Amino acid sequence: MAIVPFHIVDAFADQPFTGNPAAIIPNATGLSDQEMQGISGELSMEAGFILPPSVSGADIRLRFFTQRGGAALSGHVALAAFASMADRGFYRVTSTGLAVKLETGVGILPVRLDLREDGRVQVSLDMPAPRFGEPVAPGEVAAALGVPATCLVHRGVGPQRVSCGFDQIVVPVCEREVMRGEFRDTESVGGLTDRLGVGGLTLVCPHTHSGFADFHLRFFHPRFGANEEIASGTSMGAAAAFLVQNGLTPPGDVVELIMEQGHALGRPTLARVRVDVSDRRIETITVSGPGIVVMRGSFHFPRQMAVASG
Repeated sequence: MAIVPFHIVDAFADQPFTGNPAAIIPNATGLSDQEMQGISGELSMEAGFILPPSVSGADIRLRFFTQRGGAALSGHVALAAFASMADRGFYRVTSTGLAVKLETGVGILPVRLDLREDGRVQVSLDMPAPRFGEPVAPGEVAAALGVPATCLVHRGVGPQRVSCGFDQIVVPVCEREVMRGEFRDTESVGGLTDRLGVGGLTLVCPHTHSGFADFHLRFFHPRFGANEEIASGTSMGAAAAFLVQNGLTPPGDVVELIMEQGHALGRPTLARVRVDVSDRRIETITVSGPGIVVMRGSFHFPRQMAVASG
C-alpha cells in the first residue's frame, strides 16, 4: 500500500476558508499522469505536484492539473505550493527572504519568499513574459456574455488576446452592474473561447468592491478548469499586462496594483501585482500573496510506489 500525503492550501488568503483552495502533493515521485488527474478530480480542485527538477537551473518542479486535464501553469497553485513548503519547513524563510527557481510547463520562473510582519510568508511569482495578440470584437464577447457591447470598451480600449502563461481574452468592463451580473451560460463562454483558440476569459473593471483595490477581476475557463475561478494568478498577470500596455494605469517604470477577485463566488481575495517597465516595454510581471494550509491528509494506493511521506 502506497500512502501519498496531500495538503489543502488556501491561496491568496490570510485566514482559513478564504482565498482559492488548491491541493498540493508534497512529493509526487512515482505518480502517473492518470493518478495526478485522479487526485485533482477526487478533491474537485486544481492540484500541484512537487517533483525534483528535470532541467538545469531549476531548484524544484511543479506539475499542474485541473479536474479536466493537465495545465502548463497555474498561478494560485504555485503560490499554494510554496506556502505549503514553507509551512512544513522545506524552505526556511528568514528576514532576508529566499529566492527559488521554479520549473513549470512554460519554463523556469523566479519565485521569492519573504517573511511578513505577522510571521506569514509572502510568495511572489514572476509570470512568463506577456504576449499580446489580436483585438477581439466587443460584440462577439458581448454575445457570449449576454451584455451590451458598449459596456466592453473602456477609454476606447476593447477586448484583446493576452497571455502570461495561459492564453485568454482580457475584457475591459466599464459598467459596475455588468461586472457584477450573473453569467450562467458557461456553454456560450466555452464556445467563444473554443472559436478564438484561447483557454479563458478575464473581465477587468475599475469599479471595485473594496476601497483597497485598484481593479476587480472575474475569470472564466469552463473548458479547462472551473466555470469561474476564485482567484487566478495567470488572469491577474494578463489583466495587469493589458492595463499597462493600453495606458489604463498611471504611467511609470514600476506600476503596482491591488487586484480583487472571487466576490461573485463568496470568497473575496486581494493580491498584489507589480509591473516593471523599461523603455515602454513590460519587463516583468510579479504576482504576490500569502497562503495558508487548512488541511492535511493522504491517499492510499493499492501498490508500492517511490513516494515519501510529507
